[in-house]
Amino acid sequence: MISKNINKNNAAGFSLIETVIALVLMTIGIFAALSAISFALFSIQESEKKTIAKENARSTLESVFSIRDLELFDPNATGGPLNWDTLAVDDGSNDGIFKSGWNPVREDPGADGIAGTNDDACSSGTNCTVNGYVNSSKEIKDLERKIEITDISQNGNVRKKYVSVSVRYMVNRTQRIITESSILANLPVE
Repeated sequence: MISKNINKNNAAGFSLIETVIALVLMTIGIFAALSAISFALFSIQESEKKTIAKENARSTLESVFSIRDLELFDPNATGGPLNWDTLAVDDGSNDGIFKSGWNPVREDPGADGIAGTNDDACSSGTNCTVNGYVNSSKEIKDLERKIEITDISQNGNVRKKYVSVSVRYMVNRTQRIITESSILANLPVE
């Protein structure tokens, strides 16, 4: 009779080492998946805020062009038209209509309909008051705007201006800035 040598250590199943290795690999996979989801959510949020900032900068730039094209009436200043000469950032020595520095962005551009002027670009947390008009519209959270206008002189005449609108926004705790710019030419009046 042939004796059968049965080894009791060959039982089916996983050893403790195999189980621990499987758990470690599964944990790494779960953390990788969570990291990918977190990055995707951050990217979506950043994309949304970047789009809002970019559209705000473009809209502001467009309003600067409309002043040149339409010579809009300014009910809150001298009563005169807004024209080529008023297309400047107010530095105290000119008749510029745009506020200097970073200012909060409000939902309502004010009575003049132009973003970045005294009736919508006042300090954060306050109402903008100009000649009896009060702009109490809500500030757009985490959005600030800066308008810069530089004269381009040719033969002693300013026939062009470099206009730059920067919008600063926050994504989580990271600050981003988007800038739209153009050169504005003084068109001949017919």
